[in-house]
Amino acid sequence: MKFTFADGETLGVYEDGKVQRLESAYIHKYRENVLRDAKSREWKKKTDVMMSEEYYFEMEDTSRVEWKITGISPAVESDSVYYSFWVNETSAIYKKNVQDKEKTESHFLSSSDMDLSDICLSDSGEIVGVVQTRQYASDIAVFSKNGGDYKCVTAGDSLDENPSFTNDGKIVFNSYAVCRDGNNNFVGYMPSDIYRLDPVTMNAEPIISERKLSYIKPVMDSKGRLYCICKPDEKKEGNVLLDILLIPVRIVQAIVGFIAAFVTCFAQKPLVSGSTAKQLGDGETSKGKDGKKVMINNHLLNVEKQLQRNKKYAEGGFIPRSWKLLRIDPDENGVLDNGTEYELAHGVADFCLIEEDGENRLVYTNGKHIFCVHDMGDNGKKEKLLNTDFCLQLGALCPVSQQDTDDGFFSNL
Repeated sequence: MKFTFADGETLGVYEDGKVQRLESAYIHKYRENVLRDAKSREWKKKTDVMMSEEYYFEMEDTSRVEWKITGISPAVESDSVYYSFWVNETSAIYKKNVQDKEKTESHFLSSSDMDLSDICLSDSGEIVGVVQTRQYASDIAVFSKNGGDYKCVTAGDSLDENPSFTNDGKIVFNSYAVCRDGNNNFVGYMPSDIYRLDPVTMNAEPIISERKLSYIKPVMDSKGRLYCICKPDEKKEGNVLLDILLIPVRIVQAIVGFIAAFVTCFAQKPLVSGSTAKQLGDGETSKGKDGKKVMINNHLLNVEKQLQRNKKYAEGGFIPRSWKLLRIDPDENGVLDNGTEYELAHGVADFCLIEEDGENRLVYTNGKHIFCVHDMGDNGKKEKLLNTDFCLQLGALCPVSQQDTDDGFFSNL
């Protein structure tokens, strides 16, 4: 059994009980270059401050590096993996040789104008992923095997995510429809539906739709059964009366906040002694009085609070228990929307399906651990494979039995 995973900044390969952890050479070198450049300019920054004591303006922190691994998948070649990521203003897909001790990587695609994520490969080397060029919406794209080019196969005012290949060469993905007000301002998303796309005819049909919960990360096996994560939407009911009563308080807070920022900027000291602002480190997210909050699967989660809530469960992780890994069997007419649902696991951030020797195995993560589900029935028996620090991405090759030649999907678009 073989799969890949991303644990924070670390890339991982699991194969038959052996675990290999790798470093992103690009992110490592990028951070080193940024820190070296920032250090070489320290003297200039100090001089500028001394020469402008009367008119001090806060300078941009050029040493800050923000990054995230957004997808990972094994390559057809057994010694390589593909991974997508963004770092500061650049997003890219790279191919890494896991046996290469020189830590070199081959460039596949990069851009400063779009975000690349959710890459998935078939066992014949076809590559599909997500391209985001506009705010709040994204498209499914098929990439050339040689890299450097792609074509989008979806479009519209929706957040299309998590594509994977089916056994007959189609693509399944989940899609959040964007909600806008009368002035065309973004106000939120509808619950996520699941679609199946024929990349040759460009026809997309909903297979799980119009439900109160979001169904995401779809994967289909060779028998036409659908595996996915089901989760509630991030919605909270507001208290209108309380909001009205708090309006004066919020106005005062805004005024105090503005004054504090003004004093800090021009006096180079905080308004209140002892108050400091923590600079974010590599890969960290915002951490306030309510704890560390991270955007996971289009949902803002308080990681520390969720860990406390899940303490009563053995190896609970930091994903809400309401996020369920499902298997949906089609009805007698082959319709999945009317099929039977089986709950296989709770508290799931991501998963991958591995089909070997006629047997299905599901590997999933709850952020802190990676498990394997051997029994495909309701509440299947699970086995812990390894511990992780912050694992949100898993990947495995999708078996495709019917595949065109000469660059497959890409040549048909």
